[in-house]
Amino acid sequence: MRSIAVVPMDIHKKFSVATPMTGEGKVVKKTKIAHGDKDQMREFFRQFPEGTDVVMEATFNWPWIADLAKEAGLSPHLAHCGRVREMAKGMGKSDKKDAIFQGRLWLAGGDVFPEVYLAPPQVRDMRAVFRARLLLVKMRTMVKNNIHGQLFRLGVLIEEEEEVSDLCSQKGRRILEGLELPDRERYLLDEKLGVIDDLSKHIAELEQEIKKDLKYDARAEILESLPGVGEILAHTILGEIGEVERFANGRALAAYAGVLPLENQSADKDFGRKTSKMSNRFLRLAAIEAVTGAIRKSARMKSLHSRVKARNKKRAGKARVAVAREIMELVYLLLTRKEKYREERPQRPGSKKHRKGNDELIKEFLSRETHRPLRASPDCLCAGSRSESQAD
Repeated sequence: MRSIAVVPMDIHKKFSVATPMTGEGKVVKKTKIAHGDKDQMREFFRQFPEGTDVVMEATFNWPWIADLAKEAGLSPHLAHCGRVREMAKGMGKSDKKDAIFQGRLWLAGGDVFPEVYLAPPQVRDMRAVFRARLLLVKMRTMVKNNIHGQLFRLGVLIEEEEEVSDLCSQKGRRILEGLELPDRERYLLDEKLGVIDDLSKHIAELEQEIKKDLKYDARAEILESLPGVGEILAHTILGEIGEVERFANGRALAAYAGVLPLENQSADKDFGRKTSKMSNRFLRLAAIEAVTGAIRKSARMKSLHSRVKARNKKRAGKARVAVAREIMELVYLLLTRKEKYREERPQRPGSKKHRKGNDELIKEFLSRETHRPLRASPDCLCAGSRSESQAD
């Protein structure tokens, strides 16, 4: 099949539908491939010349298909599921038509095809174990929130009376044990606390297993300098990001993590700023997890959290998202500059300390033996000071 330009595939749970197309957009044939037999998928890919593009949506089960395509010498590409659906609105829908539409988007060239990052096998392997941990942490948080809801339903406000931030801490457990609750409510509370203990045990065991296989990474050491980011969380963030160079700036990384509020305005109506659901939910979980430690260890993060929380008293979750966004933008900045995080802010241009530093540079410049008198070359000093400031 030398005339095939692209092989679009519509992937399902148990089978895939492929419609190889020529460069003019003509469908050569439709092929249905069962997922139960990987040899059948291998034979299908082997009939195409090396380097042929294979396009598919980034569904939950794309990795093994992309790996088989690459094994056959083909070039797999992933399409953003949500954007493809938006672009196909109003069109007839079937497995064949969905595959053909992806092929046409690819053949259109330019930025028409909504391509997303295809993580290599080593990145996917790194993600798998960290995502399992994030899932358990999320489950534990859900149970904790349910306990808070149970107490609110019973009219018990422990936080205001006892100033306990975590009900599952030793102090919180003692307070919960002393509560006078109906038998049914006490039974439910004890069951939830038992689930939290079990989840915490599994999380601790998984973290120990993760640390055995962790290898030294200079990028992880940089991220560990951030408040709230430990060794495991640093590697988790790196696994979800992949190559940081694929992001244009810190704002793009925050959007990918789902912690960048987007405007929602039409005519004279402003519906407020909301984060997008089309994001990497695991990176969002990692960013939100880092917030708790960040506001405890960093005065800067605590101040940001307090300011946003004061402006949004009815929606306290916005404060955590604001801190998570700050962390993600710092992640991009530190990784691109290859520098560790420092709490103190740099001196502003024009401040006394900044001017003093420039004056010292000028004196050092004037003291050089090779420098001619100022009145003989007035432009020399200006050029020297500009170059020094630019170097800073």
